[in-house]
Amino acid sequence: MSDENNNTISHLAELYGISNDYINCTGEYVSIPDELKLLSLRAMGVNANNEKQIDQEITKYQQDDWENLLPPAHVVHRKQVFSVPITMPISRLNNTYKGVMEFESGEKKFFEVKASQLKKLDSKVIKGKEFVRLSIELPKDFPLGYHRLYLKNRSLEAHCLLIVVPETCYEPEAVKQGNKIWGVSTQLYTVRSENNWGIGDFSDLKTLVIKLGRQSADFVGLNPIHSLYPINPEHCSPYSPSSRKFINPLYIDITDIDDFQECEQARQLYDTQNIQTRLQQARDAEYIDYKQVASLKFEFLEILFSHFNQHHWKVKTSRGKAFAKFRKHRGKSLEQHALYEALYEHFNELGNNSWHCWPEPFHSRNSQEVKSFARQHKDRILYYSWLQWLAERQLEEAQLAALEAGMCIGIYRDLAVGVDRNGSDAWNDQEHYCLDISVGAPPDILAPQGQNWGLPPFNPIVLARHHYKPFIEMVRANMSHCGALRIDHVMGLLRLWWCPNEKSADNGVYVNYPLDDMLGIIKLESQRHQCLVFGEDLGTVPEKIQAKLPPARCYSNEVILFSCKGDRFMAAGEYKQQALTCVSNHDIPTLKAWWNCNDLDLRQSLNIYRAEYTQREKEARHKEKVALLNTLKDIDELPWQVDPYDISTMGYSRDIMEKIHYYLAKTASRMVVIQLEDMLELDTPVNVPGTCTEYPNWKRKLTKNLSVFFNTAETKGFLKNFSLIRQA
Repeated sequence: MSDENNNTISHLAELYGISNDYINCTGEYVSIPDELKLLSLRAMGVNANNEKQIDQEITKYQQDDWENLLPPAHVVHRKQVFSVPITMPISRLNNTYKGVMEFESGEKKFFEVKASQLKKLDSKVIKGKEFVRLSIELPKDFPLGYHRLYLKNRSLEAHCLLIVVPETCYEPEAVKQGNKIWGVSTQLYTVRSENNWGIGDFSDLKTLVIKLGRQSADFVGLNPIHSLYPINPEHCSPYSPSSRKFINPLYIDITDIDDFQECEQARQLYDTQNIQTRLQQARDAEYIDYKQVASLKFEFLEILFSHFNQHHWKVKTSRGKAFAKFRKHRGKSLEQHALYEALYEHFNELGNNSWHCWPEPFHSRNSQEVKSFARQHKDRILYYSWLQWLAERQLEEAQLAALEAGMCIGIYRDLAVGVDRNGSDAWNDQEHYCLDISVGAPPDILAPQGQNWGLPPFNPIVLARHHYKPFIEMVRANMSHCGALRIDHVMGLLRLWWCPNEKSADNGVYVNYPLDDMLGIIKLESQRHQCLVFGEDLGTVPEKIQAKLPPARCYSNEVILFSCKGDRFMAAGEYKQQALTCVSNHDIPTLKAWWNCNDLDLRQSLNIYRAEYTQREKEARHKEKVALLNTLKDIDELPWQVDPYDISTMGYSRDIMEKIHYYLAKTASRMVVIQLEDMLELDTPVNVPGTCTEYPNWKRKLTKNLSVFFNTAETKGFLKNFSLIRQA
């Protein structure tokens, strides 16, 4: 292509938020080839196959931007510029516009504005016609919330979703006052107990919050508990969900369902030798047997739903009315998700486990065939809605138990960075996702080939044009029944690395998102749900993220194992105050595995690392361990009889685990979290990034039942000491 056409491609790419270059992990500028820009544009639905189409798309974008009186949605932040832009032909500059402000409360205010008296922001000529952009100032006491602005001048009229957001996210009073709190994190599905059915459940979560609350902990952190695939339980990655708006029903404790106590058929089945044998096998298994767990749970859930349907739903008991209220509250979104689940079940029986393989008419939720299916399968749709009601009720009960146990936060939930392209959200909100492209990460030192996570991204242009509806629903859903929300890869609020499906992960582009708008929505929902927010901001963090998140009281994430600074780790007082700090997390080795270099050996055995690279990393790791021990010595926490310069004394021990965590307790961060895996001294990971079938990701269980773990003197003593250090 000609240089002129290259400039045109770059111009179109910039309009759609596609970066022309970026700074890589070594600090060098990398220019994005036009081919990758064009693939990303096409993934957004932009026709960009030749010069004529590119020119037409530029004009179309400018017309959409300048020929509409109001933007589809506009976010205004308290204590920032408090105004709404309006755009009109310059020929209408002397006209008076009639407006209606419809507040979220239902109240309406009527007003008039004379365009000529408004502040001018910009102007542009499109196809010989001049347009002007002006600013309507808003009162400073404008209420927070989602409001509708209507404006009209003769044939020129428009409406806008006006989102007024607070200055900051919510903080609990204790945290705001500077108290240093702590908690424990776990992958809920890995939890063992005497009563669960081979997978951690919401009753186990309730046990965790009560036991830890008594030890002065203030929160329990979870993996994403998003909905996966009930009919395809082997798809078990919590970070590749079918829907981020709903919950995985495998976390339901069957015996804690009211209908279980009432249903004689279910209780008799439960008492049979066959069921008890299968339950014990599921509990005893080293790795989670998702097929067995799902088979057991859904066998009972079908029976209990039939009981509920007959004895509560159809006769409208108080429980039936509570379910009806839930359905009304979750509305169309719940109905569509349940419809998808019923369709998935139907077509899975025919051998199709992706909606992309369903007959063409079933690709759209609005087709006549889908509507006919919904009419014919009302009970299945009701069943899948009921599962969500049960899951939400049990999660809510766990959060209430946490608060009653004295926790100031309770549960913190985790919001995954994306969804599976074959799932409910991608089917229901197809127009909001770019299905021919995936989210990932550019090459870095740990992943020199880049990363492709296989998750389709939101289309940032369509998202704004559709009033951020799916984003708002997602945020609301994940701030329900918890006191804090972790946002995985929070840099995605600013930009995401897009990998075209036909290219390798290093051949990607950065696509920008409306950070101010999305962060504003998070602030508003955070205050409304009284939900603290922190973002996983590890790795290369753009300056704009660093500048925007702290003032919004969106907490950062610090990891001790990433904090080595030469011959010492960071001093405890140097860690960010406005942060949640941990020793390790689910994507990196447990503390014991890191200390013993098990992770390096594992990666070599999986052919991820070569032997010579593994050896170099082990030598570097030893230096880091020495630096960590020297740091512990500086704060009087050197483990007993350990000498940083005598390797024979440096074998891993419980004392090393405890002393490293006491260092964690002494950090300046207002929130710190201990991994349950590290207290249990596990040395195998729950997940090895970059692997699929090579390693049993998301299946490794904890090694002790909760009751055994919490009743040991060493657990009680360690948690007591940790709490006292935090309070010092």
